[in-house]
Amino acid sequence: MKKRVFTLGLIVLVGLNSIFAQAEFEKANQSNKINVELAVMAGPTGFSSAKIAKDNGDIGSNVLISTSVFASPNEVIAKLTNGEVDVAALPTNLAAILYNKGVDIKLAAVIGNGMLNVISSEPDNWVNTKIQISGGPAATPNQMASMLIGENGYNIDDFDLDYSIVSSAQLSQLLIANKAVTALLPEPFTTMVLAKNPKMQKVLDIQKMYAQTTGIQNYPMTVLVVQNKFNEEHPEAVKAILAAYKESVAYVLANPMEAAKTIESINIMPAAMAAPAIPNCNLVYESIDEAKAEVENYFNLLFNFDAKSVGGKLPNQGLYL
Repeated sequence: MKKRVFTLGLIVLVGLNSIFAQAEFEKANQSNKINVELAVMAGPTGFSSAKIAKDNGDIGSNVLISTSVFASPNEVIAKLTNGEVDVAALPTNLAAILYNKGVDIKLAAVIGNGMLNVISSEPDNWVNTKIQISGGPAATPNQMASMLIGENGYNIDDFDLDYSIVSSAQLSQLLIANKAVTALLPEPFTTMVLAKNPKMQKVLDIQKMYAQTTGIQNYPMTVLVVQNKFNEEHPEAVKAILAAYKESVAYVLANPMEAAKTIESINIMPAAMAAPAIPNCNLVYESIDEAKAEVENYFNLLFNFDAKSVGGKLPNQGLYL
C-alpha cells in the first residue's frame, strides 16, 4: 500500500514539474520575443491592422506586436518623435513632414490609396453651393481639392469653401439631416451618408480627377513607417512585420464583416459603420519598391501646391526603406 501511495505521489510530482516546466518555457519564450509597438489611428487608417489585432499580435518569426489606437495624427506624431512606437500608420504627407523635421523614420509601404469624394443633395448645381470640407485648410482633403481645382483650370476663389465643421463625423450628421448640402468627405463617411440620406449623391470622385490630371491611377494617402533604429537593430523582424501587414490587408478586404468586429473591439470604429465602408476605403499593400514613384509624384504635387504640406522641402532618398 505504501509503495502504491509513493508511486502515485511520484506521478503527481512529475506531472506538476512538467506543468511548471512548460509554464517556465512559455514564459521564457515570450520574453525572448521581439516586442513591437504599433500605432494606428481610429478610422480607415487603422483598418489594415485588424488581422494582426485578431491574432493578438503574434505574427510568428519570434515577433509580438502590441497595437495602440489613437484619435488623432498628433498623438501618433508625438509617439514617433519620442521613440515610443516602432511602427506607425499615418497620412503620407505627415511621413515627409516628420522626416524633414529630423525624425529618423523609414517609409516602408503604402497601405491606403485615395478615398475622397464630393457628395451633394443638389447634384446638378453642386458647384454653386457651399462646399464644406472637414479637417480644416491644412488637412489632406482640402489640399487635394484645392490642388486639383487649380490643376483643372479653375480658380479656387470661385468656390465657396467652408471649413467651419472640422470633424468628418459631425459633418456627416449634418448631411444626413439635410442641414448641409455639399461636402468633401473621406471614407467611411461617404458610404454612411449615402446609405442614410437618399437625396445625397456622389458628384465628384477625387481619385478619378487625380488620375485624369496626373496620368497616375491613384495617390497614396496612408503609409506605414518604421523607426530607423528599430529597422537597423531588427531587420528580419521588420520583414516579418511587413509580411504580416500585407496578409492583414488581404484578410480585411476578403472578410469585411469579420474584420469589422475586430476593428470595433480595438476601438477603431463601430463594426456597423466599418463593414460596409471597407470595400470603398481603397485599402492596399504596396511595398515602397512598388509604390515609390507614386509617392514621389504625390510629394512633388503637394510641394508645388504648398511646400509646408511636406515639411518645407521634398524629402531625400533617406526617407525610403
